[in-house]
Amino acid sequence: MQSVTLNNGIEMPLLGFGTFQITDLEACEQDVSHALQVQFGATHHLG
Repeated sequence: MQSVTLNNGIEMPLLGFGTFQITDLEACEQDVSHALQVQFGATHHLG
């Protein structure tokens, strides 16, 4: 997976998984759980 190095030296994956538009809590929990199981690069949420 491609990543970039931030100014503080931390590497951040270029591909992320956004959750802010998922309105169904159960579906969101399943999706995030699956993303973590397959070691998806990053998750992001607002709220």
